[in-house]
Amino acid sequence: MKRISLRVDVDTLEGSLKGIPALLRMLDRHSMQASFYFSFGPDSSGKAIRRIFRKGFLAKMRRTSGPGKLYSLKTMMYGTLLPAPIIWKRAATEMRSAREAGHEVAIHGWDHVQYHDLLDRKSRRWLESWFAQAHEAFVQVFGEKARGAVSPAWRCNDDTLEIEETYGLDYAGDCRGFAPFYPIVRGRTLKTLQIPTTLPTLDELLGLEGRTAQQVNEEVWSLLREDALNVYALHTEVEGGALAETFDAFLAGLRQRGVQAITHADWLPELKAAGPPARAMDRREIPGRAGWVSWGSD
Repeated sequence: MKRISLRVDVDTLEGSLKGIPALLRMLDRHSMQASFYFSFGPDSSGKAIRRIFRKGFLAKMRRTSGPGKLYSLKTMMYGTLLPAPIIWKRAATEMRSAREAGHEVAIHGWDHVQYHDLLDRKSRRWLESWFAQAHEAFVQVFGEKARGAVSPAWRCNDDTLEIEETYGLDYAGDCRGFAPFYPIVRGRTLKTLQIPTTLPTLDELLGLEGRTAQQVNEEVWSLLREDALNVYALHTEVEGGALAETFDAFLAGLRQRGVQAITHADWLPELKAAGPPARAMDRREIPGRAGWVSWGSD
């Protein structure tokens, strides 16, 4: 039997206010569950302009019709010409609506852009504060501690993995790869299970070597493995916005193929029972994505 876990990353205020409701309607229409991961802190999307100097970034923007289609002008000015709004204070109702609709809710982070772009330049103290603020905000919104977390842009380092371990999470999703594992950090095997994203994303494949939206969907459907971990990541700003029609067709195709959607949390007992190995992480570049991602070594 083929199963898939839909990992929904919520990066921005606009993605929270507009993308969450749009995706909830879509998921409900197809009778599918997903795992929602929220960014709670300042929406500093305007600062992402520095990515223009990163290898592959401009090519990706051209392939996906550019930031002006995926993000509103207002969003692209947050943190620069406009103050960066604190997302959870404006979108707590939308965040809670995901849990009320029966979906899993967990943490994506605090300041998404600062972490994504400057991770290795940040001190351990800064990272500890980043994690603490995200976890505190989760409790403010949902009234309980988070059981899972996934890092922005599949990026982590030894410090973030060690800090994450202190929260006693059931799992984390900080990397790409093909199977769950326990990370080895500085010679120690951590207890927080890593559930990697195993499938390429829509924004990575769209336009790459001329791929159309339909061809991307067909390619991802073909990559689904029988009785194996299949994790597909999407964004409220993309699949819940400009590329909603493509994602709606993707969900319809899953139903037609008899693929069951299961949350990370519901899949977790089975994944742990299989006795995942301990592995070190490395970094690599993958087709269609600008910059490196953390990778669960094979």
